Amino acid sequence: MFKSTCIVFFFLLLGACSPGDKKTETEARNKKTVQAYVDTIWNNKQLDSLEVFLSSTFLRKVNNIDLATDNVELTANINILFTAFPDLHMDAEYIKASANNVFMNWTISGTNTGNFSDQPATGQKVKISGITRYDLNDEGKITYVNLYYNELSLMQQLGYILTKPQIE
Repeated sequence: MFKSTCIVFFFLLLGACSPGDKKTETEARNKKTVQAYVDTIWNNKQLDSLEVFLSSTFLRKVNNIDLATDNVELTANINILFTAFPDLHMDAEYIKASANNVFMNWTISGTNTGNFSDQPATGQKVKISGITRYDLNDEGKITYVNLYYNELSLMQQLGYILTKPQIE
């Protein structure tokens, strides 16, 4: 009787450690990592915590253009935004994990009260939505970020306009 109970317990334990559960645990961990990254870096502006979230082999793309390959470049890039929009806030509206990938729909809002690169502050409020893909390694560190947003919409909200080209 004891032997059969042990065998049943063993198979129950084995079932509890199935690959599906491991995948679910990884996905939950990765979603929490991305949410913590947004809260810590983007909303609390704690850029000294980047190494907590990012792997040493990190790449960030914006609208599919390589923007940062390490913490120094990423810090410089983010500081441009924090200077231009000191009240910048990011809301993660939807986060979906699939294995080591996390996809997030987000909205950022802020007021342009500082220089934006070489452009003076406009005082305009902006609200932009986008989507980001995060890849995480087996240690739960972010290795790749590719975000897409409508840059024209941002510039229009700041008061810039498009003019049609001059054709000679």
